[in-house]
Amino acid sequence: MTTTKTQLPDVRSLRIEGVATALTPISHGDGVAGTVALFRREKIAQLDGTITDVPVVSGNSLRGLLRDHAAQVMWRHLGSPQLEPAVFDLMWSGGQLTKSGSLSSRQLAQIRRVNPLVSLFGGSGAGRIIEGKLRVSRLVPICAETAHLLPEGITPPDQVQPGRNLLQIMEFSRRDDAKRDQLRPAFAGELDPGATADPATGELIPAETGDEPEGRESPMQMRYGVEVLVAGTQMSWGVQLVGVTDPEIALFAEAMDSWFSDGAHIGGRAATGHGRLRLDCHQWENRSESTTVGDALVARTQVSLAAHVDAHRDEILETLGWFA
Repeated sequence: MTTTKTQLPDVRSLRIEGVATALTPISHGDGVAGTVALFRREKIAQLDGTITDVPVVSGNSLRGLLRDHAAQVMWRHLGSPQLEPAVFDLMWSGGQLTKSGSLSSRQLAQIRRVNPLVSLFGGSGAGRIIEGKLRVSRLVPICAETAHLLPEGITPPDQVQPGRNLLQIMEFSRRDDAKRDQLRPAFAGELDPGATADPATGELIPAETGDEPEGRESPMQMRYGVEVLVAGTQMSWGVQLVGVTDPEIALFAEAMDSWFSDGAHIGGRAATGHGRLRLDCHQWENRSESTTVGDALVARTQVSLAAHVDAHRDEILETLGWFA
């Protein structure tokens, strides 16, 4: 009796580390103080035993961005099909653990073999949690409080600033456009009939009666602040791909390319010019130094993502259907 041995896919591990430079201020809120949104901080132990709060961009935010771009890439390669809500949630958000259903070991092996998105980023659903192969580090500012924690290959500058010097509060305001005289025809509510227009700004100045205009309980003018990492801040960053196949590497490469093409933004307020990064990095394969990230993720990958999806489209859609 002859038995057929299933050929397992080649797997390898990659580690990419380097420096990310903030080309514009970075907003990454975690709490408020009055009308100011505060930047996220972590406690970091110092060499002298003290504990210091340091601004840090969470790895979860970068991983979420990469997952969004990977899901978009994968969806397009699949032909942009309409997805059930649970499948959409799985691809873009990781899904959620439900009591109904339970994936078998055979099904899990098929997911690992044909579905690089779920295998690389993991997910929850159908009564099971699938661990992803991608590990994302936090973006840690290179400052006096973190210089002793930098990965190999990253050297702090000669003059290292304390972390507090890398933060500033940017002030913003929002005016009440309903009080602009030139926009009056577009507003259906009643405005103060005794108001006059400010010639410099176009905003209406209420009459001295002190009465609020009918239909508007309070003005919508507002001033607020956002604490940001200043432009030019350098941060250590890194990712690991553990035991990945060529299709998984190809998906990660396309997700990174999609993120770069979108401006490599992170954090909030991207629509107003915040959070753009430049990434400089070094790459190791199985802890052996290689040439460039592009060489590792593209040139040495033997199977393109498009070819893999074309060959396994029905199986990929089948695996996604298990989570519906």
